[in-house]
Amino acid sequence: MVKNLVLFDKIYNISKKRKKEDIYLRYLKYLREHVKGFPNTTLNIKKLREFDKRFEVSISGPEEVFVFNLLKNEIGSIKDFKDIKEGEILKGTLTNVGKVGFGLFVDCAIMNPHVDVLINLHTLRTQLCEGREKSLPEIIEIYDFIDHFPIELKIIKIDKENQKIQGEIAPSSLSLFKKIVNENLEAIFLAGETKGQFKKAITRKGHFRDIITVKRFGFLENLILLKPDSNAPGIISHIGKDLENCKFSVLQPKRIRKL
Repeated sequence: MVKNLVLFDKIYNISKKRKKEDIYLRYLKYLREHVKGFPNTTLNIKKLREFDKRFEVSISGPEEVFVFNLLKNEIGSIKDFKDIKEGEILKGTLTNVGKVGFGLFVDCAIMNPHVDVLINLHTLRTQLCEGREKSLPEIIEIYDFIDHFPIELKIIKIDKENQKIQGEIAPSSLSLFKKIVNENLEAIFLAGETKGQFKKAITRKGHFRDIITVKRFGFLENLILLKPDSNAPGIISHIGKDLENCKFSVLQPKRIRKL
């Protein structure tokens, strides 16, 4: 029996130079990296859904249930609104950053209906500013938040009647910000290219020695922790032309300390 699954990753950086067929092949390779060791199970991409830009895949074979659950756990999948529970931890990415003044919305792949989770301004002030009365534009600027920035959050309130969900930043994401500040490390967030392509660009430009680690959050979302005394804006200006249509943001401890 074939099992179908719509995965969490959004595909949003298809240019004229990057054909859809190329993205299909590269994403299939990415999936197969997660399911090595199951040669008798077949994994295929059925389609890229137009309305939410997510891949639907089919899984068939003797280990299909195990592979299905493995992909759900490691990559993530869409979830129905009715199944979301208060207290649940979800992975997500920021969306429509700066479009409203009362908080940040996070796309957690919640469907039927589609609902983005709100982290309201009060919660952001409490978690990121030690309760100080900072405006949302100030918080966005200091953390350099952009669309597709990865955030893990905890669901704190569900309004089923009005189909709204509120959340707060989960400890795993807060600990990353604290690590950057406590260890005085700069970091680069890259949206729109794979981990492999970023490594190729950084190696060509001679900056591989500046990297502590590259943390992959999704197919097209990566966070790069830099060694002390490395300059994130300088690296971006040097490699930016090699990563067409990508969006970058910079996390700097000296800037975050201002909050």
